[in-house]
Amino acid sequence: MKAKIKLPIIILFLWLLCWFKPAEALTNIKVEENNVDFYSLIAIHQNFLQKSESLILNEDTLNLLNESLSFAIKEKAPFATIHNLKASLNINEKWFNISLTFKIEGISKNAGNKIIVDCSWKNFQIKNNLTINGIEFNKVGETYLTPLIKKYENSSEARFWINETHSVSPEKALEIATNFAALDFKEFSAPLESWNKTYNVKMQKTIFQYNAPSKINFNLTVKEENTSLSYILKFDSKAEISVFGYAKAIGDTLIFESIKEKKEKDIAITILILFLIVVSLHLYEKKYLK
Repeated sequence: MKAKIKLPIIILFLWLLCWFKPAEALTNIKVEENNVDFYSLIAIHQNFLQKSESLILNEDTLNLLNESLSFAIKEKAPFATIHNLKASLNINEKWFNISLTFKIEGISKNAGNKIIVDCSWKNFQIKNNLTINGIEFNKVGETYLTPLIKKYENSSEARFWINETHSVSPEKALEIATNFAALDFKEFSAPLESWNKTYNVKMQKTIFQYNAPSKINFNLTVKEENTSLSYILKFDSKAEISVFGYAKAIGDTLIFESIKEKKEKDIAITILILFLIVVSLHLYEKKYLK
């Protein structure tokens, strides 16, 4: 019964994530002993798709995404397996939003009381086209922006901008558009050990954060008769990897103490303390309360 209730709530949550523009795109990775939960909201700011579309992927359409996703992650972590994949899409006149959530197994191992997790897959790249229900999910730049650039590439009134101030040629603009893929996480290539690390005492969690450089910040300006037009494609993102307890990273390897082992150790310490208290009380009574 709980599973039946939980599924609609998850679907509603994914839909809401896509519908409302977030403060910024966020990839959140929660590491546990036996698996990893991955959540990502890909919020692409654009104004050239003048249509509204909302879609929650069903089992049939998820198969195509699952195949591409599994291939991309296995390139980084060969023994990884993907489970519980869910995805949704929302397009409006300002945003192209994708929400993606799945579980990964097969990337962790035990070493005594330590758990070692391979996080090298975090910058996985889906490189192929993913057209679902007539909508291109991945090669957004090539599918939607390239035709617009080609339309104005020979116009003397058109300008192509990167990072708002750097003018580039139509050829360079086409290259940038062609290479932009929504489900390409190469911006998180920096080793985990170089990410900003904090420990939340209250939540007892180690958190690694990374603010990625702008993946794309493209602007096309053009004058047509008495009208000035501006088309944009912008995507910034950040990632957060969290794990319960204290953890350290070496390269892209995450190491932390097993919760089970820690609990057993804590229980043993508690028993030892109680034993010492009982012994101390017994000795005290024997010495002073005769």
